[in-house]
Amino acid sequence: MFSPSGTNPPAASARTSRRRPRPLSNEGSIPKAKRQRSALSEQTFMPPDGAPEMEETKAYKTPTVAKRGSLRNAHVPGPQKEIVVRGKKPRPGDRSGKGDGSVVLTTNDIYTVSRLPALPDGLRADPASRQHGAIYSDNGYALTLTHTHAIVWPYVANTPSPETFTFALPHPSKHVSDPLPIGSLVSASASSLEPGLVVVIPTTGKIIYWESIASAATLDLRLQRNGVELSIPGMLSGEKVIHILNAESAGFMLGFSSGRIAYMSVRDGQGRPALTVQFLRAGSGSSNTGIFGSLRNALSSSSWHSDIAAIRAGHQDRIGERNVVLATKKGKIQSWDIHRGGHTSLIAEIETREAIVLVIKQAIPALSELLLETFELLDFAYMPNPASSTGTGGQSDEGIRLLLLTSLNERESTHYSLVEVLLNRGELIIGDIRPIKSYSTPIARTATSNTRLYLPNPAIIAYVVLDRAVILVSMAKGPDSPESQLMTESRLFPQTFEDVIQFKDDMNIEIVGSGMEEPYGLSHGIEDTKSRRYKAKHPAVILIVRGGGVLRIAAHDINKLASDQPPQVTPKSKLQQAVFFGTLEGNPISFAVRPESEFPAEEVGDAALSLSNDILRSQTPYIPSVPASIEQNLRKRSVALRDLAEYLKQSGVALDRVTRWKLLWDAERMGAATVIWKRYDAAVSEKPEGQKRGLFTELVECIHEDYKTEPVPENGELDRVRHWFINDIWRLDIAVPWAYQVIKYAYQDGQKDHNAVLELLIEANALVIGALKGAFDFRESNLALYGLQDELLEHGILKSNYEGLPEFWTSTMYLAENIRKQAQLAGALVTHYWPKPETEKRVSTALLEKVRQEQETLVDVVIRSNHEKIRWDFAQNDPQIQLQAESLQVVQSESEDSQLKTLAKECQLPDEAMALAEKHEILPTLASILTYEIHEHSSKVDNPDLDSKLLTKHVARLAVLQETVERCFSKFGMSWATAFYDLQIQLGFTKSLLDKFQTEQPYLTEFLRSRPEYAKIAWIHEITREKTFDRAAETLLDLGLKREQDLWSKKIELSMGKLSRFAGRYSQNNGTPILDGDKIDLVVVNNQLGLIKIQDTVYDYVLSSIGPAIDENAELQLALELYGNKLLRKQTAFLSLLEDNMSQLINLKAMDGLGLIDLLTLMGDNGSEEQAVFRGEQFYLALQASRCGVADSEEQNLLQRVIWRRCMLRDDWTDVNNTELKDDQQVADRLRQTALYMTFRNCLKNHLFKEGSPVRPINPEAIAGASTDELDHRFTGLDASIRESIMKAFQNEDAAFNVYVKKSQLEKWYAGALDLAKQDCQEEMSEKTEDGQKMNEARHALEQVEKSIAQGEHNKAEKLLHSKPLHKVKSKKPYGNRQSFRSSAIES
Repeated sequence: MFSPSGTNPPAASARTSRRRPRPLSNEGSIPKAKRQRSALSEQTFMPPDGAPEMEETKAYKTPTVAKRGSLRNAHVPGPQKEIVVRGKKPRPGDRSGKGDGSVVLTTNDIYTVSRLPALPDGLRADPASRQHGAIYSDNGYALTLTHTHAIVWPYVANTPSPETFTFALPHPSKHVSDPLPIGSLVSASASSLEPGLVVVIPTTGKIIYWESIASAATLDLRLQRNGVELSIPGMLSGEKVIHILNAESAGFMLGFSSGRIAYMSVRDGQGRPALTVQFLRAGSGSSNTGIFGSLRNALSSSSWHSDIAAIRAGHQDRIGERNVVLATKKGKIQSWDIHRGGHTSLIAEIETREAIVLVIKQAIPALSELLLETFELLDFAYMPNPASSTGTGGQSDEGIRLLLLTSLNERESTHYSLVEVLLNRGELIIGDIRPIKSYSTPIARTATSNTRLYLPNPAIIAYVVLDRAVILVSMAKGPDSPESQLMTESRLFPQTFEDVIQFKDDMNIEIVGSGMEEPYGLSHGIEDTKSRRYKAKHPAVILIVRGGGVLRIAAHDINKLASDQPPQVTPKSKLQQAVFFGTLEGNPISFAVRPESEFPAEEVGDAALSLSNDILRSQTPYIPSVPASIEQNLRKRSVALRDLAEYLKQSGVALDRVTRWKLLWDAERMGAATVIWKRYDAAVSEKPEGQKRGLFTELVECIHEDYKTEPVPENGELDRVRHWFINDIWRLDIAVPWAYQVIKYAYQDGQKDHNAVLELLIEANALVIGALKGAFDFRESNLALYGLQDELLEHGILKSNYEGLPEFWTSTMYLAENIRKQAQLAGALVTHYWPKPETEKRVSTALLEKVRQEQETLVDVVIRSNHEKIRWDFAQNDPQIQLQAESLQVVQSESEDSQLKTLAKECQLPDEAMALAEKHEILPTLASILTYEIHEHSSKVDNPDLDSKLLTKHVARLAVLQETVERCFSKFGMSWATAFYDLQIQLGFTKSLLDKFQTEQPYLTEFLRSRPEYAKIAWIHEITREKTFDRAAETLLDLGLKREQDLWSKKIELSMGKLSRFAGRYSQNNGTPILDGDKIDLVVVNNQLGLIKIQDTVYDYVLSSIGPAIDENAELQLALELYGNKLLRKQTAFLSLLEDNMSQLINLKAMDGLGLIDLLTLMGDNGSEEQAVFRGEQFYLALQASRCGVADSEEQNLLQRVIWRRCMLRDDWTDVNNTELKDDQQVADRLRQTALYMTFRNCLKNHLFKEGSPVRPINPEAIAGASTDELDHRFTGLDASIRESIMKAFQNEDAAFNVYVKKSQLEKWYAGALDLAKQDCQEEMSEKTEDGQKMNEARHALEQVEKSIAQGEHNKAEKLLHSKPLHKVKSKKPYGNRQSFRSSAIES
C-alpha cells in the first residue's frame, strides 16, 4: 500500500534564502513544457482481460495463482480511442452540491457524503480495473496506480473530465498477481507549478521519479539514467516494498514486507533530482551512519521482526526535520527522528499489545475471554497536543500523543477500539478507550487497501476507512455527569456519536484510496503557493472508490458533537437518508442498518410515522416547501412515502399492525391529495378570469383555524389553497366533509340559483370522489407494500378484523355522515329536474347531466365509507359505540336502498344501480331493481300494440335481466335466493315463485325450509315439487304445533300434517300402509287435536248465546254476562284469567291446555237447560284438557287438584248435606244433580279413569292446599305483586273448599257420589248388555229363516230346470223368460 500524506501534516516548508542552481538539461532535469491535457487511449490504459482478482501489497506473502500470465500478454489489442475531455451533463436524479459540481449522496445533521465530479474518463470507463491510489489535499491532486500506469488529476476540479496526467510505468510488474506499484506525489520544484511523482515497483524495488507531473507527461515518458531511476540496494529475496510515506521536507520513508524501513530522498543537496535509499537500523540509540550502516542493517536478522501496520509522520516543527512513528500489527511502536539527508535516530520503541489488551478487557468485560494473539494494531493517527495553540499533533516535551485503531478478533466478528496513548521516551501511558460498537465485520484480507484511521483537525471526529465502509466516531468530550465520570475512571470513553457509511455489496465497488481534508490549512509538507489545494471548511475524508468515483465525507457541523447534548444516530435519521438518497441513480451507499446498530422495531415504527408525518406536513428539508408546481411537489412527496415503505419492507423490520396501517393511511392521503389537486387545477384553468374562485377556496377558508395551518401574509403566503396542499394534507379527513357544508352554507346564505348550487355540487363531488376513490384504489394496490398482504380487503375497505385499529380516516363519523347527505342532495336535485321537459328545468342540462353521470361513483364511495365505519364501530368494546353502529347501520341501509333505487329510476341508470348493488352485495335492493325492471319490460312485451322493433328490444332486455337473475344465483347462492324469494313473496308472486325458476329449485327448497314463517308455502312446494311427504308433514306439524294461532288453521295444518305423515310412510313402504307408524311422533299432534276438539265444543256451546252481537267486543261482553261467574267478582285475578281466555275462545285463537282449564272451571251457570247439559261435561272436558295439554306429571297433578276443587265448589254442599225428612231416592237424586257426580259419570262412561290414564279421582283431603304455595309455570315470569294476587285468590278458593270439608261432610259425599256414579254406570251398561243380547238372538233367528228360504228357492229352481215343459213354448216378449221364471218361482 502506498500512503498519502500523514494524519497531521506539518506546515509548508520554507525555502532557503539561497536559490537552488538551475540544473543542466543534460543532467537529467526535464525541461519545462507547456501544460496540456494528455490523451488516453485503450492501448495506453487497458487492464488485462480476464485477469484474476489481485490483492494490494500486504505484509504477508502474496498468494500465487494457478496460471501466472505475463502482463504484456494481458493487454487487449484494439483500435486507439482518444478520450474527449469535456464536461458531462448531470443526471436528473443527482443532488448537486453548493457550486462545486458535487452530487450529494446522503446527508444528516452531522455529515454529508458527496460525489466529486472530477474523474478521469479512463477510470470512469473501466471501473472494475485493479487499482489503488491516494488523495493529496495539500495540492488538490489524486493519484491512482495500476500495474502499467500512474494517473494524476486534480480531484477538486469542477468538471467531470479534469485535466489528467497519465504515466506509462517503464518497469511494470511481470505478473498480474504481483502487488500494485506504490507511489506518492512530491512537492513542486522551483522550476514547475505542478508537484512531482515518485513510483516504486514493490517486487523489484525499482524507483522512478518525475520532478513535475506536467513535464514528465509531455516527453513520452522516456527517462534517461540520470539519477531519477534507482533500484533499491540491499533488498532481500522475496522482500517487497509495502509502504511509502511522504515526510517532506525531511524526505520519504519506505516500509518493507520484512518489517524493515528505509529512508529515501528524491533530491540532492542542490535540489536536483537524485534518488537515494538507506535502511534504518532497528535498535536503541541514535544512528548517524549512512549507506554502509544501512547495508549492515539490511543483513541483520533482527529486521525480520513483524509486519508493519502503518508509518506516519508528525507535525513539522523545523525545516528538514520530522518525527516518524512506525507501528506493527502486533503492537510494537517505534518513534524515529529523521533529518534531510538521511540522518535518523530511534527515540522510542515500546511493546504495547499486552498493556492495551489488558486495559481493553478491564474496560469491556465482555471481551475478557478473547485471546491475546487475536490482537491487531491496524492503524494510528497523531493526536493534537493539548498545550499547542495550533492544535496540531507531533512531539512535545510531554511525549507523542497517538490514537490507535486496534482489534480483537473472534471467529466471525471483530471488536474494534480507538485507544489513546502517550509515548514518552520508553514509557507508554494508555488513556481513554472508545469501543466501536457499530461495526464488527472482520477485515477482508483480500482488500486492495489497508484500513486507515484519519483524525483531521480540530480532532473532534475520527474516520475509520475500511475496504467497503467508513466509520465516523466522535472524539468530542461529552458533558460531565456521574455516569461519564465512572466511565472515565475505567478508561471507557462515554458513548457519543458513531455511525457507519457502508457501500452496496451488489455494485462490486471498493475503497482503493483515501486522504483527508482539514479546515485550518495545515500542510503535509508538499504545499506551496502554487498548489491547487482545496480550501476545506470542514474536516473530511476523501475516498477513491473503484466503481463509485471520488467521494467526500465531510463533518459539516462538528459544533453539535462538542455541545452539551451531542447528537446520536437515530432511526429517523437513518430513515431520512434511505428515503431521500437511497433511490439516487448510481448511489453506491447502502442504507441498510447494520446488525450491530439495529434499532428496536417499536422505535423504527415511531420514527417511520414521524418521518411520514413530516413529509405530509412538508416539514422535511429535503423537499422544497415553496414549490413552483404543486403537482410536482405532491409527486415528490408521494415518491418519498413510497420509498419509505419499500425501505421498511426490504429491511424486514417487524412493525406492528397499527403502525403499518398508519403509514398506509399517510400515503393514501398523499395519493388522494394528488388527485384532488389535478381536478382543482384543471377546474381553475377552465374558468374565465374573475371567476376562478370555487368550492375549494371557500372550503379552505371555512375550516376552523384549529384544523389548518394559517398562512402568514407577511411572509408572502398569500395563496390559501396552495398553502393547504403544502401543509395540511394530513387533515384531509376534515376537508372532505366540508364540501357538503360549503354547499349548505351557501344555500343558507341566500344562494338560490340552482345552477350555482349544481356547480358547487360538481366541485364537491370531484373532491369527495377524488379523495375517497383515490384512497381506496391506492389501498388495494399497495397493501402488500406495507406488509398488510394478509389483510382481506373488499372494494378497498377492510372486510373484518378491525379490532385494535384506530379509526380509519376515510370513514370518520363526520366524513361518513356528510358525504351520505351530499349523495342524497345530488339524488334529490336529479330527481327534481331530470324527468321534466327542457322548458321546466330552469337549470343547465350539461350541469345536471354531469351530476347524474357522477352519481354512480359518488354513491359507490359513500357506501364504502359508511360500511367501513359500521364495521369499525362494531369491532369496538365500547357499548356506546356499538349502539352507534347499530343506529348507523339502520340509517345506511335505508339510505343506500333509497339512493340505488333513485339511481335506477329517477336517474334512469338501472344497469349502474344493479352493478353497484351487486358489487356491494346489497341483495334486497338488487332484487327490487331487477324485479322492477323485469315487470316493466314484461308488461311492455305483453302489449299487443307494441311496435315490432320495440318488442324485439324489450324481449332482448328481458333475456338479459333473466340472465342476471340466474348469474346472481350462481354467484351469491342462498344470500341471493333469500333476498329474491323474500321480495317475490312480499309482492304476492307466490304462483310464479312455485312455477318458475325450475333450475333454481334447490335454492327455493333450502329457502323455504329455512324460513318457518313461509311454512304454508313450503309444504305445497315439498309435495308438488320435491315429492317429500315426510318433509311436508314435518313443516305443517311444526307450524301447527309451534306457531299457528288461528284455531281453524291449526286444526287443518295438524290434520293435513298427520295425513302427509301417513302418506310418507305409505310411499316408503312400496304402497303398503304402516298402520302403527309414528304413534309416538303423533302423540303430541293427537293431544293438540284433542284440545282443539274441546275448544270447538266450548265454542259451539257459547256461540248460540252471542249470535246477536255486532262485533268482537260485544261478543265478549255478552259472553261474560251469560257465562261469567258471580263468585269471581271479588277475585280479580281469576276474573282477569276468565276474560282473557273467553276473548281467545270468541276470537278463535288456538288455546293451550291451561287456558282451557281456566275457562272451563271458571265459567259460571246461567241456569238454562243447555247450561245444565254443559255443566255435566264442563269439568270432564277440563280433565281431558289437563291430559292433552299438560306434559309434566307434577304440574298435571296440581292442575287436576284445582279442577276437582272447583268442581266440588260448584254446588252448595250444605244443602246436599241436609237430608232431613228426605228418603234415599231424594238424596240420590240430589246428589246426581251435583257437578261432581256428573263429572264422575262422564269420566267413567268415557273410561277416563282406566288403568294407565293420568286422570284419576282425587278425594278432598288430597285436594286441599292446591296452588296455595306454588303456581304452575305460566306465572313464573310475572311480576311478584301479580303472582301474589293470584296465589291469594287460590288461597281464598281453598278456604271456601275447606269449609265444605269440615262442615258438610264433603269427604263422605265425595265417596258417595263416586259410588253412585259407578253404580249408575254399571246399571246403564247392564241394560245396554241385555238389550243387545236380545237383538243378537233375533238377528240370528232371522238369518236362519232367510237362509232356509234361500235354500228352498234354490232347490225349486234346480228342479224346474231339469223338468220337461208341460206345453209348447211360444214366442215371448223381451224379458218374458225372466217374468215366467219369477212367476213360477212365486207360485211354487
